[in-house]
Amino acid sequence: MKVIFFIKIINSIRQDSTFEAMKVFQYIYYFLRSLFYRGFVNTFRMLTHEGKYEKQLGINTHRIVNLNNLTLAGKDSDQNHHYQGASYYILFSIFNHIPIETKVLPFIDYGCGKGRALFVAEQCGFTNLIGIDIALELIKDANENKLVYKKQNPGSLIHFAFSDAIVYEIPADTAVFYFFNPFGAAILQKVVDNIKISVSLYPRKVYCIYLNPKYKEVFERNDFKVFYTKKNKRYLEGIIYRLE
Repeated sequence: MKVIFFIKIINSIRQDSTFEAMKVFQYIYYFLRSLFYRGFVNTFRMLTHEGKYEKQLGINTHRIVNLNNLTLAGKDSDQNHHYQGASYYILFSIFNHIPIETKVLPFIDYGCGKGRALFVAEQCGFTNLIGIDIALELIKDANENKLVYKKQNPGSLIHFAFSDAIVYEIPADTAVFYFFNPFGAAILQKVVDNIKISVSLYPRKVYCIYLNPKYKEVFERNDFKVFYTKKNKRYLEGIIYRLE
């Protein structure tokens, strides 16, 4: 039974017959990892959401993309992680825990890739959405997705920017920052520093959504407080931090 579900998801994300072997191994790894940490039921829920929402939103955000040979706005290093869309199932769940008053204020996705998280955020009621990514090709993919998405959502105001996260200028009233483990601890610390400077210059309450929180200590040693935690069996899916 598990093998059948695995074959279905691989077939759903494969776009052509030249699917690279390395990426197949990446998908196998993430599938088996999910089974171990989340269990069969949660993994199945996540897989069924993939095809459903790619089709419903009219976007193509499935494939894992490594940064090798891409055009980067900043320095290439192992601090910059590959692109992978976060689970639709988790995104819908965690976005609905952000206070409603933030939904009209700027929401920044650091390492937006092909834009999945922002399309979901808009479906959850957020209306001022900014995605930044270090890879030019991923920003192009995000804008192509936006063209298709806007046919069904003509009022969409999502904006994608090709930029290094470290130097991106944060709008003064930004209320939500989203991270799906886009980079290592050193870059994350610099971005957190930028957020703290912004809050000190323009006092306000802000929320940071951190999925796959591998470097959560960066937030916790910088006075961010845990606002909400999302867990599935053995796996910590994400944390919402608050700073004020």
